Amino acid sequence: MSVALTAALAAVTIWGASAAATAVAGRTIPPDLIGGLRSLLAGIVLLPLLLRFRDHFPQTWPERVELLVGGLSGFMAYPLLLSIGVLKTSVTHASVILASAPIFTGLLSFLITNRWPRALWWAGSVVSLSGIILLMNARGPATTTGVSATPLGDGLVILSVLFASVGYVYGGRSSSRMGQWPATTWSIAVGALAFAPFTIPQALAFDWSTPDTLELSALVFLVLFVTIVGYALWFFALGEAGATAVAPLQFLQPVVGIAIAVSFLGEALSLNILISAGLIIFGVW
Repeated sequence: MSVALTAALAAVTIWGASAAATAVAGRTIPPDLIGGLRSLLAGIVLLPLLLRFRDHFPQTWPERVELLVGGLSGFMAYPLLLSIGVLKTSVTHASVILASAPIFTGLLSFLITNRWPRALWWAGSVVSLSGIILLMNARGPATTTGVSATPLGDGLVILSVLFASVGYVYGGRSSSRMGQWPATTWSIAVGALAFAPFTIPQALAFDWSTPDTLELSALVFLVLFVTIVGYALWFFALGEAGATAVAPLQFLQPVVGIAIAVSFLGEALSLNILISAGLIIFGVW
C-alpha cells in the first residue's frame, strides 16, 4: 500500500473513531463544551499557520461570506450538534448516520450550481434515506451514556451532518481560491472565534478534576487528531493519489465507528443496524 493510501486510511480511521471519542469524553464533560473546545483549541494550535496564511484571507465580501458560512457550519454548528446528539443516542447509530454525509453534500452542491443529478443519484439517495429511517426506528441501549438511542439524538446527528455538508461545499469553494490549508485554517479560526465568548468562560468554570485520564484523552483526540491530523492526512492523500483513489476509503468510516462501539464500548450490534448501514453505504456508493 502506498504512503498516500496509508495516510487516507489513517484519516478515515481517526474520523471513524470520533463518535466513540465524543461519547467517552461526554461521560463527565458537557457536550457543548466538547464541541466548543474542538474548534477553539484547534484554532489556538493552528495560530502559527493562521499568521502564515494571513495574506490568503478573501478580498471580496462574497468570498468572505462563503468562508464565514463554511466556517460557522463546519467548525461550529457541526461539532456542537454532533457532540450533543451522540450523547443522546448510541455510537453505532451516530456512526451509521455520519455515512450519509455525501448524499447531503451532493444535494447542496447541486442546489448551488443548479446542475441537477441523474436519476441514478436520486435512486441512491432514496436508498440511503430509507436506511436512515429504518435506523431511527431501531431502538437499543446505549451503554456508554446509560440511555437508549433516541429519535432526538439521531435527529441531532442528522442535523449535524447537514451543517457539515454546508461546511464541505462552501469550504470546497473557498479552497479552490485560497488553497486547501489556508481555507481550512481560516475556517477553523472562524469557528474558534464564534465559540470563544461562550466556551472560554465555560471551560474556566468547569471542574477539570472530574474527568479521568481516559475522558481527557478522548477530548485531546477530538481536538488534535479528528480536527487537525485527520485533515492533514486527508489533504496529503488527495494531493498525492487523487480523489478517485482515496474517496472510496470513506466507506470504511462507519465500519470503524461500529467496530469500536461494539468491541470497546459494549454496544449491541442488531440486524436493523447492519441493514441500515448497508442501505446507506450502498445508496451513497
